[in-house]
Amino acid sequence: MKSQPRKRWRDIRLRLAATLLAGIGVIGFPSAPLQAQSASSRPPAAPQDAGEDVIRITNVTVPVIVTDQDDRFISKLTKDDFEIYENKKKQKIESFEDKTDLPLFVAILMDTSASIKPKLKFQKEATISFLQTIIRRRKDQALFVTFDSTVQLRQDFTDDTNLLTKAILDVKASGDTALYDAVYRVCEEKMYNVPTPRKIIIIITDGADTSSERTLEEAIEIAQRYEVLIFGISTRNAGFFGTGAGMVSREEDAELQKLCARTGGDVAFPQKVIDLERAFQRIDQAARRYYLLSYEPQDPDTPGFRKIEVRVVTRKNVRIKARDGYFVRRRANSAGS
Repeated sequence: MKSQPRKRWRDIRLRLAATLLAGIGVIGFPSAPLQAQSASSRPPAAPQDAGEDVIRITNVTVPVIVTDQDDRFISKLTKDDFEIYENKKKQKIESFEDKTDLPLFVAILMDTSASIKPKLKFQKEATISFLQTIIRRRKDQALFVTFDSTVQLRQDFTDDTNLLTKAILDVKASGDTALYDAVYRVCEEKMYNVPTPRKIIIIITDGADTSSERTLEEAIEIAQRYEVLIFGISTRNAGFFGTGAGMVSREEDAELQKLCARTGGDVAFPQKVIDLERAFQRIDQAARRYYLLSYEPQDPDTPGFRKIEVRVVTRKNVRIKARDGYFVRRRANSAGS
Protein backbone atom coordinates (compact mmCIF):
# COMPACT_ATOMS: atom_id res chain seq x y z
CA MET A 1 0.00 0.00 0.00
CA LYS A 2 2.86 2.41 0.76
CA SER A 3 4.72 1.80 -2.50
CA GLN A 4 2.22 3.76 -4.61
CA PRO A 5 2.64 7.13 -2.79
CA ARG A 6 6.41 6.71 -2.88
CA LYS A 7 6.31 5.98 -6.60
CA ARG A 8 4.08 9.01 -7.18
CA TRP A 9 6.49 11.37 -5.34
CA ARG A 10 9.43 9.82 -7.20
CA ASP A 11 7.70 10.41 -10.55
CA ILE A 12 6.99 14.04 -9.61
CA ARG A 13 10.63 14.59 -8.67
CA LEU A 14 11.75 13.10 -11.98
CA ARG A 15 9.39 15.38 -13.90
CA LEU A 16 10.69 18.37 -11.91
CA ALA A 17 14.29 17.45 -12.70
CA ALA A 18 13.43 17.18 -16.39
CA THR A 19 11.82 20.60 -16.30
CA LEU A 20 14.87 22.16 -14.65
CA LEU A 21 17.14 20.62 -17.26
CA ALA A 22 14.94 22.09 -19.96
CA GLY A 23 15.83 25.54 -18.62
CA ILE A 24 12.47 26.60 -17.16
CA GLY A 25 12.63 28.60 -13.91
CA VAL A 26 10.89 26.39 -11.35
CA ILE A 27 10.39 26.64 -7.62
CA GLY A 28 10.83 23.03 -6.67
CA PHE A 29 8.38 21.70 -4.12
CA PRO A 30 7.83 18.00 -4.92
CA SER A 31 4.27 18.19 -3.64
CA ALA A 32 3.45 20.95 -6.15
CA PRO A 33 6.27 21.99 -8.49
CA LEU A 34 5.37 25.44 -9.73
CA GLN A 35 6.72 28.02 -12.09
CA ALA A 36 7.53 31.38 -10.54
CA GLN A 37 4.19 32.92 -9.76
CA SER A 38 3.08 36.16 -11.35
CA ALA A 39 1.37 38.87 -9.33
CA SER A 40 -1.98 37.95 -10.90
CA SER A 41 -1.70 34.25 -10.00
CA ARG A 42 -0.50 34.60 -6.41
CA PRO A 43 -3.14 34.18 -3.67
CA PRO A 44 -3.67 37.37 -1.67
CA ALA A 45 -1.84 37.52 1.66
CA ALA A 46 -3.53 40.51 3.24
CA PRO A 47 -7.17 41.45 3.80
CA GLN A 48 -8.93 42.60 0.64
CA ASP A 49 -11.56 45.18 -0.14
CA ALA A 50 -15.35 45.09 -0.15
CA GLY A 51 -17.25 42.38 -2.00
CA GLU A 52 -15.73 39.62 0.11
CA ASP A 53 -16.81 37.70 3.20
CA VAL A 54 -14.86 37.82 6.45
CA ILE A 55 -13.33 34.55 7.61
CA ARG A 56 -14.49 34.26 11.24
CA ILE A 57 -11.83 33.45 13.83
CA THR A 58 -13.42 31.59 16.73
CA ASN A 59 -10.32 30.29 18.49
CA VAL A 60 -6.79 31.68 18.71
CA THR A 61 -3.82 29.62 19.92
CA VAL A 62 -0.69 31.38 21.14
CA PRO A 63 2.58 29.56 21.92
CA VAL A 64 4.41 31.48 24.66
CA ILE A 65 8.05 31.22 25.75
CA VAL A 66 8.83 32.70 29.19
CA THR A 67 12.45 33.12 30.30
CA ASP A 68 14.39 35.00 32.95
CA GLN A 69 16.91 37.72 32.18
CA ASP A 70 19.56 35.07 31.50
CA ASP A 71 17.34 33.44 28.87
CA ARG A 72 16.54 30.40 31.04
CA PHE A 73 13.07 28.94 30.62
CA ILE A 74 10.73 29.52 33.57
CA SER A 75 8.81 26.33 34.28
CA LYS A 76 5.81 25.44 36.44
CA LEU A 77 3.71 28.43 35.47
CA THR A 78 -0.05 27.95 35.48
CA LYS A 79 -3.02 29.48 33.73
CA ASP A 80 -3.44 31.95 36.58
CA ASP A 81 0.02 33.39 35.97
CA PHE A 82 -1.01 34.69 32.53
CA GLU A 83 -3.19 37.37 31.05
CA ILE A 84 -3.79 37.78 27.34
CA TYR A 85 -5.09 40.84 25.50
CA GLU A 86 -6.38 41.37 21.97
CA ASN A 87 -6.44 44.96 20.75
CA LYS A 88 -5.98 46.00 24.40
CA LYS A 89 -9.07 44.04 25.53
CA LYS A 90 -8.51 41.30 28.08
CA GLN A 91 -9.52 37.86 26.83
CA LYS A 92 -10.59 34.78 28.75
CA ILE A 93 -8.00 32.01 28.53
CA GLU A 94 -10.03 28.98 27.48
CA SER A 95 -7.26 26.41 27.55
CA PHE A 96 -3.73 26.19 28.88
CA GLU A 97 -1.09 23.55 28.26
CA ASP A 98 2.39 23.04 29.62
CA LYS A 99 3.65 20.09 27.64
CA THR A 100 7.23 19.42 26.64
CA ASP A 101 6.85 16.10 24.85
CA LEU A 102 4.66 16.96 21.86
CA PRO A 103 5.86 16.04 18.35
CA LEU A 104 8.03 18.72 16.75
CA PHE A 105 7.90 19.70 13.08
CA VAL A 106 10.93 21.73 11.99
CA ALA A 107 11.61 23.42 8.67
CA ILE A 108 15.27 24.31 8.05
CA LEU A 109 15.57 27.16 5.53
CA MET A 110 19.20 27.60 4.45
CA ASP A 111 20.46 30.58 2.47
CA THR A 112 22.50 29.29 -0.48
CA SER A 113 23.01 32.59 -2.30
CA ALA A 114 26.43 33.45 -3.72
CA SER A 115 27.55 35.38 -0.62
CA ILE A 116 27.22 32.27 1.53
CA LYS A 117 29.95 30.28 -0.25
CA PRO A 118 32.74 30.75 2.35
CA LYS A 119 30.31 29.85 5.16
CA LEU A 120 28.39 27.00 3.57
CA LYS A 121 30.57 24.18 4.87
CA PHE A 122 30.19 25.29 8.49
CA GLN A 123 26.45 25.86 8.08
CA LYS A 124 26.02 22.35 6.72
CA GLU A 125 27.99 20.72 9.55
CA ALA A 126 26.16 22.62 12.30
CA THR A 127 22.75 21.95 10.74
CA ILE A 128 23.42 18.22 10.39
CA SER A 129 24.60 18.03 14.01
CA PHE A 130 21.49 19.89 15.18
CA LEU A 131 19.08 17.63 13.29
CA GLN A 132 20.81 14.47 14.50
CA THR A 133 20.38 15.75 18.05
CA ILE A 134 16.84 17.09 17.93
CA ILE A 135 14.90 14.63 15.74
CA ARG A 136 13.39 11.66 17.58
CA ARG A 137 12.51 8.77 15.30
CA ARG A 138 8.80 8.07 14.90
CA LYS A 139 7.95 11.29 16.73
CA ASP A 140 9.57 14.44 15.28
CA GLN A 141 10.01 15.41 11.65
CA ALA A 142 12.06 17.95 9.71
CA LEU A 143 12.24 19.23 6.17
CA PHE A 144 15.10 21.01 4.42
CA VAL A 145 14.69 23.93 2.01
CA THR A 146 17.31 26.09 0.31
CA PHE A 147 16.73 29.57 -1.02
CA ASP A 148 18.79 31.71 -3.38
CA SER A 149 17.21 33.18 -6.50
CA THR A 150 14.60 30.41 -6.22
CA VAL A 151 13.18 28.22 -3.44
CA GLN A 152 13.95 24.49 -3.51
CA LEU A 153 12.56 21.74 -1.30
CA ARG A 154 15.54 19.40 -0.92
CA GLN A 155 13.91 16.97 1.53
CA ASP A 156 10.29 16.81 2.62
CA PHE A 157 9.19 16.08 6.20
CA THR A 158 10.93 12.97 7.51
CA ASP A 159 12.27 11.51 10.73
CA ASP A 160 15.21 9.95 8.85
CA THR A 161 18.28 12.08 9.58
CA ASN A 162 20.25 10.17 6.94
CA LEU A 163 17.97 11.53 4.22
CA LEU A 164 18.24 15.04 5.66
CA THR A 165 22.03 14.76 5.88
CA LYS A 166 22.32 13.69 2.25
CA ALA A 167 20.12 16.59 1.13
CA ILE A 168 22.19 19.10 3.11
CA LEU A 169 25.53 17.83 1.85
CA ASP A 170 24.41 18.07 -1.78
CA VAL A 171 23.70 21.83 -1.87
CA LYS A 172 25.88 24.48 -3.52
CA ALA A 173 25.74 28.28 -3.34
CA SER A 174 24.82 30.75 -6.10
CA GLY A 175 22.32 33.46 -6.96
CA ASP A 176 20.38 36.05 -4.95
CA THR A 177 18.34 35.80 -1.72
CA ALA A 178 14.59 35.02 -1.87
CA LEU A 179 14.12 34.70 1.89
CA TYR A 180 10.52 35.91 2.16
CA ASP A 181 9.40 33.67 -0.70
CA ALA A 182 10.92 30.70 1.15
CA VAL A 183 9.10 31.50 4.40
CA TYR A 184 5.81 32.10 2.61
CA ARG A 185 5.91 28.91 0.58
CA VAL A 186 6.91 26.68 3.48
CA CYS A 187 4.08 28.07 5.61
CA GLU A 188 1.52 27.92 2.80
CA GLU A 189 2.42 24.52 1.38
CA LYS A 190 3.91 22.59 4.32
CA MET A 191 2.90 24.06 7.68
CA TYR A 192 -0.80 24.72 7.16
CA ASN A 193 -1.91 21.17 8.05
CA VAL A 194 0.86 20.00 10.37
CA PRO A 195 -0.80 17.96 13.16
CA THR A 196 0.93 19.62 16.12
CA PRO A 197 1.11 23.09 17.67
CA ARG A 198 4.92 22.83 17.70
CA LYS A 199 5.76 24.21 14.27
CA ILE A 200 9.18 25.81 13.88
CA ILE A 201 11.02 27.47 11.02
CA ILE A 202 14.77 28.02 11.39
CA ILE A 203 16.36 30.44 8.93
CA ILE A 204 20.13 30.39 8.40
CA THR A 205 21.24 33.41 6.40
CA ASP A 206 23.95 36.04 6.08
CA GLY A 207 21.97 38.77 4.41
CA ALA A 208 18.75 40.60 3.75
CA ASP A 209 16.20 39.55 1.18
CA THR A 210 17.10 40.70 -2.33
CA SER A 211 14.81 38.93 -4.80
CA SER A 212 11.48 37.80 -3.29
CA GLU A 213 8.10 38.48 -4.84
CA ARG A 214 6.57 38.29 -1.38
CA THR A 215 7.13 41.05 1.17
CA LEU A 216 8.24 40.95 4.79
CA GLU A 217 4.69 41.71 5.96
CA GLU A 218 3.28 38.89 3.84
CA ALA A 219 5.79 36.45 5.33
CA ILE A 220 4.91 37.56 8.87
CA GLU A 221 1.17 37.40 8.21
CA ILE A 222 1.16 33.84 6.90
CA ALA A 223 3.44 32.61 9.71
CA GLN A 224 1.08 34.14 12.27
CA ARG A 225 -1.91 32.67 10.45
CA TYR A 226 -0.54 29.13 10.76
CA GLU A 227 0.98 29.69 14.23
CA VAL A 228 4.57 29.07 13.13
CA LEU A 229 7.46 30.22 15.33
CA ILE A 230 10.41 31.52 13.32
CA PHE A 231 13.98 31.54 14.60
CA GLY A 232 16.88 33.12 12.74
CA ILE A 233 20.61 32.52 12.74
CA SER A 234 22.45 35.41 11.15
CA THR A 235 25.97 34.55 9.98
CA ARG A 236 26.62 38.02 8.58
CA ASN A 237 29.04 39.08 11.33
CA ALA A 238 30.56 35.67 12.01
CA GLY A 239 34.27 36.26 12.55
CA PHE A 240 35.19 32.59 12.22
CA PHE A 241 34.09 32.77 8.59
CA GLY A 242 36.57 35.56 7.92
CA THR A 243 33.88 38.13 7.17
CA GLY A 244 33.90 40.34 10.23
CA ALA A 245 33.24 39.87 13.91
CA GLY A 246 30.69 40.51 16.59
CA MET A 247 27.80 38.92 18.43
CA VAL A 248 25.45 41.84 17.86
CA SER A 249 23.02 42.72 15.12
CA ARG A 250 23.51 45.40 12.50
CA GLU A 251 21.05 47.53 10.61
CA GLU A 252 20.87 44.92 7.83
CA ASP A 253 19.51 42.38 10.33
CA ALA A 254 16.51 44.50 11.35
CA GLU A 255 14.07 42.80 8.98
CA LEU A 256 15.16 39.31 10.05
CA GLN A 257 14.72 40.36 13.68
CA LYS A 258 11.25 41.71 12.93
CA LEU A 259 10.25 38.51 11.13
CA CYS A 260 11.30 36.37 14.08
CA ALA A 261 10.10 38.60 16.92
CA ARG A 262 6.61 39.11 15.48
CA THR A 263 6.08 35.35 15.16
CA GLY A 264 7.33 34.57 18.68
CA GLY A 265 10.91 33.57 17.87
CA ASP A 266 14.32 35.19 18.12
CA VAL A 267 17.58 35.75 16.23
CA ALA A 268 21.10 34.64 17.14
CA PHE A 269 24.31 36.26 15.89
CA PRO A 270 27.10 33.67 16.21
CA GLN A 271 30.73 34.76 16.03
CA LYS A 272 32.47 31.37 16.19
CA VAL A 273 31.58 27.80 15.26
CA ILE A 274 30.78 26.99 18.89
CA ASP A 275 28.39 29.97 18.97
CA LEU A 276 26.57 28.55 15.95
CA GLU A 277 26.16 25.21 17.73
CA ARG A 278 24.94 26.97 20.87
CA ALA A 279 22.42 28.94 18.83
CA PHE A 280 20.95 25.67 17.59
CA GLN A 281 20.86 24.36 21.16
CA ARG A 282 18.91 27.41 22.37
CA ILE A 283 16.43 26.97 19.56
CA ASP A 284 16.01 23.32 20.52
CA GLN A 285 15.23 24.29 24.11
CA ALA A 286 12.77 26.98 23.02
CA ALA A 287 11.05 24.63 20.58
CA ARG A 288 10.60 21.95 23.22
CA ARG A 289 9.48 24.10 26.11
CA TYR A 290 6.71 26.62 25.83
CA TYR A 291 3.21 27.23 27.09
CA LEU A 292 0.18 27.00 24.85
CA LEU A 293 -2.66 29.43 25.52
CA SER A 294 -5.91 29.70 23.60
CA TYR A 295 -8.88 32.05 23.73
CA GLU A 296 -12.07 32.87 21.85
CA PRO A 297 -11.94 36.44 20.46
CA GLN A 298 -14.68 38.72 21.70
CA ASP A 299 -15.00 40.17 18.19
CA PRO A 300 -14.53 37.37 15.65
CA ASP A 301 -15.85 39.21 12.58
CA THR A 302 -14.08 42.55 12.13
CA PRO A 303 -11.36 42.21 9.44
CA GLY A 304 -7.85 43.52 9.83
CA PHE A 305 -4.89 43.04 12.12
CA ARG A 306 -5.51 41.96 15.74
CA LYS A 307 -2.69 42.82 18.14
CA ILE A 308 -1.95 40.20 20.82
CA GLU A 309 -0.22 40.94 24.11
CA VAL A 310 0.68 38.26 26.66
CA ARG A 311 1.54 39.17 30.25
CA VAL A 312 2.90 37.19 33.18
CA VAL A 313 1.21 38.92 36.10
CA THR A 314 2.78 37.01 38.98
CA ARG A 315 6.46 37.63 38.23
CA LYS A 316 8.71 40.54 37.43
CA ASN A 317 11.73 40.77 35.14
CA VAL A 318 10.65 38.03 32.78
CA ARG A 319 11.03 37.90 29.02
CA ILE A 320 8.01 36.83 26.99
CA LYS A 321 8.19 35.66 23.38
CA ALA A 322 4.89 35.25 21.53
CA ARG A 323 3.47 36.26 18.19
CA ASP A 324 2.25 39.83 18.32
CA GLY A 325 -1.00 39.33 16.47
CA TYR A 326 -2.84 37.91 13.47
CA PHE A 327 -5.00 39.01 10.56
CA VAL A 328 -8.69 38.39 10.22
CA ARG A 329 -8.79 37.89 6.48
CA ARG A 330 -11.45 38.04 3.80
CA ARG A 331 -12.34 35.50 1.18
CA ALA A 332 -14.00 35.97 -2.18
CA ASN A 333 -17.78 36.11 -2.09
CA SER A 334 -18.97 33.58 -4.66
CA ALA A 335 -22.36 35.30 -4.82
CA GLY A 336 -20.67 38.51 -5.90
CA SER A 337 -22.47 40.58 -3.25
